Amino acid sequence: MSRIRETVRSDLRNIVKGGATSRILDLHSIARRYGEYDAHADNPFFLHGRLNRCFIVKHTVRAHERPYVMSNQPVVTKVLVPLAHDDLALGGHAVFVEEIGFAGKMRTLFERKDEPHLLDLDLIRLRELAALPSFDPFLLAERFRDHVRPIDDCYFNITDAEVERMEQSVAKQIVSVVALAFGEEDGGRDDERAMRFTRQLLSGDLDGRMQALRKSLDMTEIEFKSGIFGWKGVLYYRWCMSEALSALKSFITQLKAVSIVGASDHEYNELQHMRRSIIEETRHRWKNLTSVMDEYEHVFGRFCRGEDVNGFRNFLLKAPTLFYDVGSDLSAVSHVPGYWSYWAKQNSKGFLQAREAMMLFSDFIASVTRFSPGSATRIDDARRRTRSPIPHPVVQAIGVA
Repeated sequence: MSRIRETVRSDLRNIVKGGATSRILDLHSIARRYGEYDAHADNPFFLHGRLNRCFIVKHTVRAHERPYVMSNQPVVTKVLVPLAHDDLALGGHAVFVEEIGFAGKMRTLFERKDEPHLLDLDLIRLRELAALPSFDPFLLAERFRDHVRPIDDCYFNITDAEVERMEQSVAKQIVSVVALAFGEEDGGRDDERAMRFTRQLLSGDLDGRMQALRKSLDMTEIEFKSGIFGWKGVLYYRWCMSEALSALKSFITQLKAVSIVGASDHEYNELQHMRRSIIEETRHRWKNLTSVMDEYEHVFGRFCRGEDVNGFRNFLLKAPTLFYDVGSDLSAVSHVPGYWSYWAKQNSKGFLQAREAMMLFSDFIASVTRFSPGSATRIDDARRRTRSPIPHPVVQAIGVA
């Protein structure tokens, strides 16, 4: 039986993302961009310098890895520390947070003899990250910005690649509000002004014409900063939902249609029940997401029509409290279609053997279901957003569609 590889020779340049995404926390790129700023070092993710430049990945467990991880979840958390930060092609050290002997391996690789307690704090932080369903920047900010060990905002920016892909979509959504930010005296077509506003909004620049919007919302400077962060998060998740929808529909259609062979009557009935559960839980997750976005559409529309400033203002201020749940649901409906597509490419036969279906469907159910195995009730919102400094190290799988 092959063991988990402790040194990865793959080219780590392939996982460079420029920052935090749902599947990969790219601290290497964040260090390259912000490493010269005091804030990057004053409130870091990790106290150990090498760990604060690593990659952390939500990883789907392979069959040969399962005996070595202490989790029955389909997704675990993998730490990749480059062998050389100036040459990612060399590969790096690889450790699963959930693997047997995790702490011992980390101490062997990174312990500082003069200050051993610093690594202890970093191990706690890694377990905190393993307990999260996603690494998207807004979920991370909601979890760690007000943490007992806070992390600076420079770690929570949308990546440049995602900003570029978002711009057109966001500009179309907010064209109705540009007059409030730019004023009627500022010439230019609405779509041009909307693009300028979008770029300023996504960059976090609160000066200049954004102050006109602040006054329209009757916000203090502190409230406005929080509100704009909330708005960026909603727009980010809304864009992610639009990106995920096509694959999600395809997954559900294919899951309904796929044939299962070699099953006994009992196995067939169980698999049909599992198939229905996957679809039901997936739809429940999507319904949660659309409920939040419907509320946003309602209050935003009323604000743009001059009917209700307070409704939009209050929604923006509460938005960050929604990010854990929204990020969790979105990761669920985004991950499983991707895993299904990967499986389909590897299995051209077009059907599932009963044993294969049992394993695959079990992983999908664990990914989309909001309660822990053996529990009869869904995890309530308050518990899922608990800010405990040491959360229970169970990976709430990055979902399924």
